[in-house]
Amino acid sequence: MIKIRTPLIIFMTLIVLGTSTTPQGSVLRTHTAYAVDRLLTPTRSGNRGDENTSASNVSGLEDVTDRIIIRYRQTTGGIFPPAQDDQMQRLSQYAGTTLSYLREMSGDAHVLRLPQKLPVEQVEQIAKHLTNLPEVEYAEPDRIVRHTLTPNDPLYAQQWHYYESVGGINAPAAWDITTGSNTIVVAIIDTGVTDHPDLIGRSVPGLGYDFVSANISNDGDGRDNNPRDPGDWCGSENSSWHGTHVAGTIGAISNNGTGVAGINWNSPLLHVRVLGTCGGYESDVIDGMRWAAGLAVPGVPANAYPARVLNLSLGGRGQCPSYWQEAINDVTTQGAVVVVAAGNSNGNAAYYTPAGCNGVITVAATDRNGSRAWFSNFGAAVEISAPGVDVLSTWNDGTTTPGAAAYAWMSGTSMAAPHVSGVVSLMLSRNPSLTPAQVLAILQQTARRFPGGSTCTTSLCGSGIVDAAAAVSAADTTTPTPTLTPSVTPSLTPSVTPTPTPSVTPTLTPSRTPSPTPTRTPTLTPSVTPSSTPTHTPSSTPTRTPTLTPSVTPSLTPSVTPTLTPSRTPSPTPTRTPSLSPSVTPTIPLMLPSPRQVYLPLVVR
Repeated sequence: MIKIRTPLIIFMTLIVLGTSTTPQGSVLRTHTAYAVDRLLTPTRSGNRGDENTSASNVSGLEDVTDRIIIRYRQTTGGIFPPAQDDQMQRLSQYAGTTLSYLREMSGDAHVLRLPQKLPVEQVEQIAKHLTNLPEVEYAEPDRIVRHTLTPNDPLYAQQWHYYESVGGINAPAAWDITTGSNTIVVAIIDTGVTDHPDLIGRSVPGLGYDFVSANISNDGDGRDNNPRDPGDWCGSENSSWHGTHVAGTIGAISNNGTGVAGINWNSPLLHVRVLGTCGGYESDVIDGMRWAAGLAVPGVPANAYPARVLNLSLGGRGQCPSYWQEAINDVTTQGAVVVVAAGNSNGNAAYYTPAGCNGVITVAATDRNGSRAWFSNFGAAVEISAPGVDVLSTWNDGTTTPGAAAYAWMSGTSMAAPHVSGVVSLMLSRNPSLTPAQVLAILQQTARRFPGGSTCTTSLCGSGIVDAAAAVSAADTTTPTPTLTPSVTPSLTPSVTPTPTPSVTPTLTPSRTPSPTPTRTPTLTPSVTPSSTPTHTPSSTPTRTPTLTPSVTPSLTPSVTPTLTPSRTPSPTPTRTPSLSPSVTPTIPLMLPSPRQVYLPLVVR
């Protein structure tokens, strides 16, 4: 599918950053502009709203930046050294304001800094002046983006999105085929990860990497090898623990008698932190994407565990610019599949980035009835849909810094995208030779039709609701064809994906000890006693039979009722239910973060 690409006019759905400081390891050279610098006051920041906040409410909040991404033409790069004083003076003269050289980024681009945050419209004009220079190939504002949220695990019965026949993804039948391979790595490009018992041992050695710039990092430094989430609180808004929630959907420890289940039980997770307090810069996100796929990023150690699946539950308003598209092209050429959230503005996904870019799998959100979630973006840019309302996964109860491990229902296209990423990782576990184009074709060909009465159509919500079992089964029988196989052999990524050894996978140990007592504890009330009999044994994992027989299904009554569906409580009646261990009682609280019921991080461009 060809997605629309026109000049970018982006609108953020997350965050204005605080006072800027120089990231560690960066070069900061300041030059006074020769032209008169107009006095411009950046839009004042306010509270961060929910992911589906309307444009009219947040345009003044998030549509600012203090950075520009610039790339020189290859024929002139040697003549105009990007960081030299003379060149910075030349750029400042054309910009009409003082510019500082910040750092080199991936894709042969560079990041410049303005003296202060300005409205994006103003920065667009400054960048446009720079393109008048013959040596400049492009210059764009560096906007800020934000996060757009059958095992025996006790809370699995509340995860309707996995097994219900109308709105679920048919995961139990997929688990009869495979529960994942430890040779397929899944990258979660998000806020990082917190310590959680349902995620211990599920990550690559070393966890991943932190790409967040120092001035928005909340961890006291800039880029480093620690992708743990210190919290992304912004003003009066609490931390979202968005990356932890996404990670649980993709790959929480499953069939362990504790907490929730993930879609993939074995494939290791690679945590790439790109979102900090009040969001993250696009330049950090793009570097994180390339690194996750095994490509080189200046100043960052090589990634020893290149990912085959990249999940980006984030985005911003504006049609896909060239630097985004180039990064996506580079990543997919490596053989990695890029899954992105459609956005939560109830608008056309083609006008959001990265949802409107080519070469990605854009996911809209559906509810329990198979209808389009009221907040979900839609349109021709959407390839497929997945559950994105009242999704139960791992979380943390800290308001700012990490607290105790918890579980929570969250809603948003941010929660829909990881369902598709999890399914894609199962597909690749069965057939690692699949190309990104083949993966998309299989997902769309096997998608379940929208149910009768659904507000979704194929012109609004893609080909249908993702069907895990059908997609994994089809992946098993698909062979690559010359026209679909990438013609470029990855130079930095080994042809065989490294196999992380679970025995050496580090236990997540945060620098701060989580509070042992949750602030809110729900009441568990058994309400249903379903019983089912396994029909067959999984072919790839005979020692772990995922067709389970529960004896008790807990019905959870959280102390806070979901704000999106106050009349419904998440007590599904599964058609295929897991085996629950009555003797195991969840000790981690189930929590509902009602202030941020709908999520999609936005990127500060």
